[in-house]
Amino acid sequence: MIKPQLIFINGTMGVGKTALSLALTKRLPRNVFLDGDDCWNMRPFLVNDATKAMVLSNVSAVLNGFLASNQFYNILFCWVMHEQSVTEEILSRLNGDFDFRFFTLVCEEEELVRRLQRDISAGLRDKGVIERSLKRRQHFQNMPSVSIDTTALSAKEGADKIARLLMKQDLTFTLSLALGEDERNIRKDVFMTEQGFQGEFDETDKTCLHGLLRYRDEAAGCCRLIAEQNGCRIGRVALKNEFRGCGLGKYLLSFAEEEAKKTGAAFLTVSAQTRACGFYEQCGFSRIGKEFSEEGCPHIEMRKILH
Repeated sequence: MIKPQLIFINGTMGVGKTALSLALTKRLPRNVFLDGDDCWNMRPFLVNDATKAMVLSNVSAVLNGFLASNQFYNILFCWVMHEQSVTEEILSRLNGDFDFRFFTLVCEEEELVRRLQRDISAGLRDKGVIERSLKRRQHFQNMPSVSIDTTALSAKEGADKIARLLMKQDLTFTLSLALGEDERNIRKDVFMTEQGFQGEFDETDKTCLHGLLRYRDEAAGCCRLIAEQNGCRIGRVALKNEFRGCGLGKYLLSFAEEEAKKTGAAFLTVSAQTRACGFYEQCGFSRIGKEFSEEGCPHIEMRKILH
């Protein structure tokens, strides 16, 4: 099991922490999310030594529960942590071995006020939040974290940016002349067990290049590259189930494309299952042939020009 990664999303009120974090849950493999404000829901809203201690205890207990479960690759937590001591206090209460990533969202004052005013008009915040947020805003300028300016970014765009930064460190892609055990197991699980194909392994496996995508050192997906005249064919593209639905397939194709370019290939071709055409089209492929059947499954030839 991969060592869990604890990701803190910090920033003043109204900067977009919750919306960005929710969008980020769709970008990272097997994750769970806690908004610190969910540990502070009370009426009337009281801020004193007792409630502060209660909230820190609640936050730590929930995060420790996530860590102890051994079920998640990524644990997301967002909150207003305007002093480094708050972050340090939470971390000091956590148990177990985990990797820590820290991001702080910042925003230009005019845009921050606009967002807060929108929330006030919608009845989501009280009028005094603008003054409180602007007062705390200065505390986030020099946090020991990666700063993300959300002024011109939507929640989705901000999440994409953080996901790319994380994936740059978390993903590796290697090529081999031999079909390795990891690639073999992924293909067996995906194409034979899940999809029912029988002729999964063939003579081509002995002459092509085999690509393996790893997520934080765990095998996540694979493909194979076959040299063709002026181009390259990609095939047997597969991801383990737990790594699907968060964009890793696009990273796998991107890595393979870069390797194909190194060989001087002018294009990348794939015999895609028809149901996967939309995915390949999002990655820049176009249909170039008529539909055909392979072991009873409809396929279609697709191609991407490499510039």
